[in-house]
Amino acid sequence: MIEAVLRSVRHMGGQLAAALPRAGGGGCGIHFDAGGVHFVRLARVAGLARLRLTGYGSAVLDDDILRGALIVKPEAAARRLEELLERIGISAQDLRDDTIVAALPAHGLKTQIVDYPADLPPRALRAWCERRAALLLPGNGDPDLRNRVGVTWADPGKHRLRLYACEADLVDDRVAVLEMSGLRVHAVDGAHEAGRRAFRWAWQKADDAPVPERTGTPMALLQVDAHDLDLSVFDSDTCVADARERFDGVGGHPDALASVVRELAGKLPVGPGVIYVAAQGASPGELVAICDAVSGACGMPVRPFDPLRRFETPGPAGPRRQTFAQRTSLAVPCGLALRAMSMQGVACE
Repeated sequence: MIEAVLRSVRHMGGQLAAALPRAGGGGCGIHFDAGGVHFVRLARVAGLARLRLTGYGSAVLDDDILRGALIVKPEAAARRLEELLERIGISAQDLRDDTIVAALPAHGLKTQIVDYPADLPPRALRAWCERRAALLLPGNGDPDLRNRVGVTWADPGKHRLRLYACEADLVDDRVAVLEMSGLRVHAVDGAHEAGRRAFRWAWQKADDAPVPERTGTPMALLQVDAHDLDLSVFDSDTCVADARERFDGVGGHPDALASVVRELAGKLPVGPGVIYVAAQGASPGELVAICDAVSGACGMPVRPFDPLRRFETPGPAGPRRQTFAQRTSLAVPCGLALRAMSMQGVACE
């Protein structure tokens, strides 16, 4: 009952999920950030694999399409998305039966961790979460006043909740862009949470993992973009600690970034033995510099995170081979696509 209540609040796009497509469709994740638009599509298959990668790619956005977290030129963003899909070999008609999930950038969200009100009846939990989340934004805390709210568990023991809130425009402009491209959004999710989901999926039953990962040493995912650093530590497939800091991880100097990461890691109750980096908008050279600087500062292995490592990439019809920097930027849309498939009943979260 509690899980169902929390899932109902998590849909920060209001009633977006009211009409899901048929269960036989695929799952798509679409993410707009300062570096571009990123897309991943998954489909279900029989057998142990459960999921197959059917399309992925990224396209650069012009500098004036986004202003901070907002898409200020939706028509231009829609054109770039359509061009990306055409390059991959996918049309909007191909996605008519798919579940589509979009991402909200972390720097556009207000978040707060609160204790779970165990004495609150389940029927009152949704209203309590919505009002507490709405109070994170200016206003009187009315959840219907031009804002969007969400909630998820903040710790593996399920003792605390993480509340989310954002201005409605942040959701609405992304929904509008996809509608201009002939697509319908069924849910929205926080970008960092989507990246964590992709990381958990990538390392499930990882028999081919390097030695630190096979020995049970806690691993960390460092998500880097032009606004935030997010460091999450995982024990097996459970996120046991996380911390975030405002920092331009792409435009800033790698040594300064590494210093911030070292401070963040020192504050966490669980220390990782290896760090994986997912960087939005970083060039191959910048990604290497980030990994080297963080490794030197933290004294541990630091590697690029490949969110597609468990999937076979599409054949000749798919995009050409991507660099590590390009593949790390797909962590968020991969996590969104995984959530889309879980909404269709596939066990992938």
